[in-house]
Amino acid sequence: MARIYPKQLPKHVFDNPKLSSEVRVYERIRDKLPSDFTCYYSRSWHEADDHGAEFDGEADFIVAHAEYGLLFLEVKGGRVSCREADGQWLTEDRDGFKFKIKSPIAQARSSKYHFLKRLNENKRLGRRFLRVRHGAILPNSARPKRPLAPDAPLEIIAFGDDLENLDKWILRRMTEGGDPREKPLGLDGLRALEELLASHFELRAHVGFSLADDATTIERLTGEQAWILDSLEDNREMAISGGAGSGKTVLAIEKAIRCAAEGRRTLLTCFNAPLANHLHDVCQGNELLVVASFHSLCRSLAIKEGIVLPSNAGQALFDTHLPEALVEAIGNNPNLGFDTILVDEGQDFRDSWLNALRLAVRDIDEGRFYVFYDDNQRLFSPEDGFISALPKSSIALTRNLRNTKRIHELMSKWYEGRRSTAAGPEGEVIGLLECRKSEMAMERVNERIAQLLRSGQAKPGQIAVLTGSGSTSMAAPEKIAGVPTCQSDKIHPDHIVFDTVRRFKGLSRPCVFLVGIEELTDSELIYVATSRANVLLEMAGTPEDIARMMQNTVDIH
Repeated sequence: MARIYPKQLPKHVFDNPKLSSEVRVYERIRDKLPSDFTCYYSRSWHEADDHGAEFDGEADFIVAHAEYGLLFLEVKGGRVSCREADGQWLTEDRDGFKFKIKSPIAQARSSKYHFLKRLNENKRLGRRFLRVRHGAILPNSARPKRPLAPDAPLEIIAFGDDLENLDKWILRRMTEGGDPREKPLGLDGLRALEELLASHFELRAHVGFSLADDATTIERLTGEQAWILDSLEDNREMAISGGAGSGKTVLAIEKAIRCAAEGRRTLLTCFNAPLANHLHDVCQGNELLVVASFHSLCRSLAIKEGIVLPSNAGQALFDTHLPEALVEAIGNNPNLGFDTILVDEGQDFRDSWLNALRLAVRDIDEGRFYVFYDDNQRLFSPEDGFISALPKSSIALTRNLRNTKRIHELMSKWYEGRRSTAAGPEGEVIGLLECRKSEMAMERVNERIAQLLRSGQAKPGQIAVLTGSGSTSMAAPEKIAGVPTCQSDKIHPDHIVFDTVRRFKGLSRPCVFLVGIEELTDSELIYVATSRANVLLEMAGTPEDIARMMQNTVDIH
């Protein structure tokens, strides 16, 4: 049995009565030729000449053998004839209808010259003088007694009489006659032919289209969450949990804006300064809405009330002195308090800080206090007593709306809280940029980003490069792929963000590249790192570090 491409004919070929003759020939070649023969069915081609004229064609069958060379065959069904007046070839079906057809000999000859030219362009073969033949098969026509045309002698055409022994006819056609200069196709020729006619390829997706389509889907899904805010109307205090990408921050922003619009003095706060800057930019234009990181809020109110803070308190300044200054400032001037307080990324707060914030609510009976938190993350505070004591939202945020399914699959491997499901688009596969040494990771990322920018697939403002190291002071490049960089608390729309995973916590970008992954050893930090990308996530590092980060995730390249 010959090796044949495709191994099975598609259903649409079997179902097309016009291709029934080709199906018969396919089955005869497959079943009768020995295994050292290879056959390709229905191979289309295209070429242009030096003047710009374009030509298309198709080889019905290409038979190849390492020793005997190549045979190009064209199949014409029905009863074939040729008009004497103009040399037009015709075929007549069983119902007596005639159709114009191209000369099968001319078609086979054109395919032969095209593919021979393509093979001669293969440097591995050189300009080998290959043994190549062409011919035609007319399975519904009986063999005549004279040649059909000057270019169609009977010996290069197989008729219905020859089908039963088609293997012998093909062998005879490939071996009879020839030029002494002809060389065998060889095993290297067979490989070159397979690459030309049957090689598999998989193109890298154009990220630009994915970014646009997936971002639109994610934006729509996130907007659908707003109805959950109605469930908060009758609850003065509540803890709302959800994993990364579940829309916690979007809900916190929307609730804060609504409360301010109702005439309530509202505070939206978080631990992370870069996230607070982002929230401030989003919420501009609301006079009754104050947006600030927790410690900057404490400091600003302390200054307003003239409270002196210790100058050399170290970490105690943040852990104790600033929160206490907040309580003192509001105690001295209740007008500095708030009607509604919303805490985003509440898992980062110490219990004492949350207690200080609750004391900033002006009216205990009418005030509102909401904490949005991720029950998997405890990067900055191991405490959870305060949040645990709050009434829990009856509606858990269990759908990941921000990330694609492929990103969700990876980040979920590092998630230990309440499980969520991916509602976003399928997305791009996780990009793996392997390098021999971790020090080369930034170079690989630079090359990849340059390619995305050069091809117009991404814009600088869509990209963030995050490092697993604790500080960017020594490693932060001024430019990446020729584009200026910025940190996450000073984001510029035309710059590429370069920052640590910790500082970028709570933020996201359509495209995120991870470097310094050898320092990402804590599962919660890996969870944060892998969940920052909305659409495209790629990581650079040694094969060992990448394998550890991927945790055997499938469908990667």
